[in-house]
Amino acid sequence: MEAKAAAFKSAIYLMAVLAVGVAAVLPARPAKAGTPGPDSSLVERLEARQEIEELFAQYGASLDRRDFGTFGRLFTEDAVYGSSSTPTRGRAAIQSQLQQTITANPSHLPGPDFHLYFNPSIRIDGDHATAHSMGAYLVPDDRSPGGWKLIFLVSYDDTLVRQHGHWLFQQRMLHPAAPPAKG
Repeated sequence: MEAKAAAFKSAIYLMAVLAVGVAAVLPARPAKAGTPGPDSSLVERLEARQEIEELFAQYGASLDRRDFGTFGRLFTEDAVYGSSSTPTRGRAAIQSQLQQTITANPSHLPGPDFHLYFNPSIRIDGDHATAHSMGAYLVPDDRSPGGWKLIFLVSYDDTLVRQHGHWLFQQRMLHPAAPPAKG
């Protein structure tokens, strides 16, 4: 019986040594968001960045679908939108302005159209963020079947806030970003 107990103790000791050795060479599991640890802050910032980029994508997609209700919900109640000289204030006013402008189609542009965003630079500080990105507006080119025509380029300067777990535009300022003149 003593031989069996000694063998059992030796086996337990060997398994413990192996477990410690394996744990020493395996990489640590990445931290999950909200979990304390050295990587949790990085994970939270990366998740916030991804959510903000999705907000940018929804901005263009909601306009392309003419889904102005969804478009309006991308902004805080007290949001500011537009150019610095004539900003529109408040979610309802922003939604109404874009709905009137796009449905009126004053330039008589062919559809369907597409809003694109690119080159985002995002700085996150807790539940607040600032961003700069570029945007483009494309319509079908009637002179080139299957082709597209760039109507305008714009740059966006954004102030964003996370409310109730969702990132929203608190301020979105637009600036013309015309390509340089040929010369």
